[in-house]
Amino acid sequence: MLWNPSDIKVFLDISTFCNAGCPQCHRTNTNGLGKVDWLPLVQWDLATFQKAFSQEDLKYINTFKFCGTFGDPVMCKELDKIFKYVIDNSETTISVDTNGSIRNEDWWWNIGVMCGNRLEVVFAVDGINQEMHSKYRRFTDLKKVLSNMETLSMTNAIVHSQSILFKHNQEYKDELTALVKNNGSARHTFVISDRFHRVDGGKDVFIDENGKEDYFERADHEILPEGYVAGTEKNILSNEIICRWAKPRNEIVVNPDGQIMPCCYHANAHYIHRQGITNEMNNHEVYSNGYNKDLKKYNVFHSNLTDILNSEWFAKTLPQSINSDKPIRQCEKQCSARTQKHHQIRENHDT
Repeated sequence: MLWNPSDIKVFLDISTFCNAGCPQCHRTNTNGLGKVDWLPLVQWDLATFQKAFSQEDLKYINTFKFCGTFGDPVMCKELDKIFKYVIDNSETTISVDTNGSIRNEDWWWNIGVMCGNRLEVVFAVDGINQEMHSKYRRFTDLKKVLSNMETLSMTNAIVHSQSILFKHNQEYKDELTALVKNNGSARHTFVISDRFHRVDGGKDVFIDENGKEDYFERADHEILPEGYVAGTEKNILSNEIICRWAKPRNEIVVNPDGQIMPCCYHANAHYIHRQGITNEMNNHEVYSNGYNKDLKKYNVFHSNLTDILNSEWFAKTLPQSINSDKPIRQCEKQCSARTQKHHQIRENHDT
């Protein structure tokens, strides 16, 4: 088995709402930076969360990681109630990735006091000033991000931060590290954007909120000399496919519609497919003749999480595919060096 259901980490994508308009985000229309038309607006409330995860289910969950692919989890109106349910009924820890420019200082203080050191929050800080930060993190306020981060750091909650590096901010690593340290972050992580899918002459071109053409350039690979591949202790992957989510993280993904997925790479492709957009992964026989035949069997609103992970598809079909001559492209691309060697490199700086 790839996953151990008795001590699982759960990556939750529970909101497709967002206050930001990051140009390379899956939810963003690159023509004006609004929401893409095909994406439905979803946000879980406490009742939805309780339906997905009973108090009995909480016993087997090591960590809930609230990290949106199609939105920001802090946009959920009842997120604090969800946190309280987890804190009061389990020993489970909570992790949150957010752009941080949502809610006020009182809200962040209150969840920090309520959750204590069982809460870790990673704030997005992509520049040393508003102009640099909002080059990518559109419609967010850097001062508000730093204020919220500093407020949370005054509680027992664990506060970290992250920067996505492009050509325009790659030379400011020291300044970024100093900035987040002065505003309460205990550790800062750098990662290079790997979302250059629309490159034209080396530039990722988009139309901004004012109707003007703008672009990003990829950061230099050598800008992270101490970098490692996320989910491993290595700075490069091998040709062998080794699932970085199952081992050693033991982490799975819950999409906004409740589908349990092996990792974010599978989850993103599958959720887009569910909205009527076909893609290569869902044409693979592992999905077309397997998973997609009975979606409710793998949906947390219809099936128990432990049963899903013990199902033949997760325990046998997917692992066999990984070791076959015809693996799913996402597995080959993201968890081996066969098609891409420089991706998902991270570099941590303790502040």
